[in-house]
Amino acid sequence: MLEVSVLHKIFVVLINVLGIGLGLIVYFKDRRKSLNQTFFLISLLMLMWIDFAFLGRLLAPQSPVLALSCLKLAWFATPLFFGSLYLLVTILAGAPKKYSLLNRGIITGGIVIAFTTLFSRLVIQGFQLENGGLNILYGKGIILFLGYGIALIGLTIVLLLRLYPQLKEKEKAKVQYFFVGLFIFYTANLIFNIILPIFFHLTLLYYVGDYSTVVLLIFIAYAIVKRRLFEIKVVLTQLLVGAIAILLLVNIASSGSVFEYIWKGFLFVAFSVAGALLIKSVLNEIKRREQLEKVTAQLRIANVKLRKLDQAKTEFLAVASHQLRTPLTAIRGYLSMLRRGDYGQVPTDFVDPLREVYQSTLRLAKLTSRLLDASRIETGRLKMNLGPVSLGGLISSVVDELKPQAKEKGLYLKFLKSKEKLTPLPLDLEKIRQVLLNIIDNGLKYTQKGGVEVKLELVDSQKVRIKVQDTGEGMTKEELKKIFQSFSRGLAGEKFHTAGAGLGLYIAKEFVALHQGKIWATSPGAGKGTTVWVELPLKSNQAKTEKGVRSFSGEKRKKTPW
Repeated sequence: MLEVSVLHKIFVVLINVLGIGLGLIVYFKDRRKSLNQTFFLISLLMLMWIDFAFLGRLLAPQSPVLALSCLKLAWFATPLFFGSLYLLVTILAGAPKKYSLLNRGIITGGIVIAFTTLFSRLVIQGFQLENGGLNILYGKGIILFLGYGIALIGLTIVLLLRLYPQLKEKEKAKVQYFFVGLFIFYTANLIFNIILPIFFHLTLLYYVGDYSTVVLLIFIAYAIVKRRLFEIKVVLTQLLVGAIAILLLVNIASSGSVFEYIWKGFLFVAFSVAGALLIKSVLNEIKRREQLEKVTAQLRIANVKLRKLDQAKTEFLAVASHQLRTPLTAIRGYLSMLRRGDYGQVPTDFVDPLREVYQSTLRLAKLTSRLLDASRIETGRLKMNLGPVSLGGLISSVVDELKPQAKEKGLYLKFLKSKEKLTPLPLDLEKIRQVLLNIIDNGLKYTQKGGVEVKLELVDSQKVRIKVQDTGEGMTKEELKKIFQSFSRGLAGEKFHTAGAGLGLYIAKEFVALHQGKIWATSPGAGKGTTVWVELPLKSNQAKTEKGVRSFSGEKRKKTPW
């Protein structure tokens, strides 16, 4: 059976290697940071505490005077260790200057208590060996010593809890690791270094409290050095698996027969393999998660850039459209005057070209107007000007305006009025007029035979419905899903009207939405025509309408003749 003293020696050697290694790794990670410097100091104080406490117990039977000096040196390091730990918390939380006066008091108090412990008998008077253990004889200063330690424990925890909600996510993850290590360390010291030896004179497990410092050191080092922190539960699982494996290994040494050595050894190997596979799978999962987080972060950055580009595009369209309107208006005016003969008789050969140029100018003006509307929609700069409008009269006006276009193509365009008498609706006249123009104009463009029928009906006491049905090319289900998106066009648009921009129905949808209405389209399929439906409320919710746009014009409108 392995002797306890040998186990102690092994543990102390491992702790020294681990402590020095962690201290140097963290220190050289960034020597200029006060966080790394303080951690290195804590590592040295921890090793001083553990090593001199171990030497004191080891030398006690042969050299009591030297043993007492070692014990005092161990206790000399203790208040300095706790003070440095508190300072580390303030640095980790990013608030060392905020508590600068308190920090000076804690450091000064720790130094005074440390040197009092080392050079006087106020804290430690001596020791005696009883039942294989070493009992320290305390002086009256032990109350001050313990009070300082317990006060620092409480202060550290309070500071952590107070600052935690104010920290960023990355700092919060670090503090979580620190808090877990702190909890293990404080609990072990409170039980094995204070309660059991002072109040119950049980010193055989004193080393447990001393060695718990290495657990704290591991957690702090991991929190400082590791950039992408694992979940705290994963680390605790790894520690648990490692602890159980060590206990199983130690348990092998207590075997009394060959058979017991075999089955305990098999149990240790089996658990070690299973534990290693478990930890490996967890680490792989964490690695995949970190990769996913990295990709997500990259996508988030790309999305921000795309938003900026989209905003720049929208602003460019708004400026360009606005700047184009004035010269287009002038061009259209001069062309009209030329066609009327205001500048003299137009030669016969010029009539058709002038008509084509005039029509192209009208199309360009319409496109410019739609681009400007689209940019205003996207930037939320639309103004609503609601007033009582006779919807039937407005539809009749739009239909009459577009009948020449239908007649030119040999198509019919008719309007079926509602049988019920409709009261004027609170609408923005120009926007609903634009909606009707866009929908009916689309129907005429993509219909080669037959025509377009517009129907107005009362759905119920809350809303009216406009139905625009054509006998044109129709649409597939895939096309129906995207026809109300900006710059989106169906196959018929690409086939029969290549000059379009795909903004008409998008603008119609947005204008209808501003009136708290709905718009949708249906089609039996390609070549079977399309029906566009528009529903509008009989009463407008002005508050919602104001919320839907950035600015709202509440000016009263004169009642229209429609």
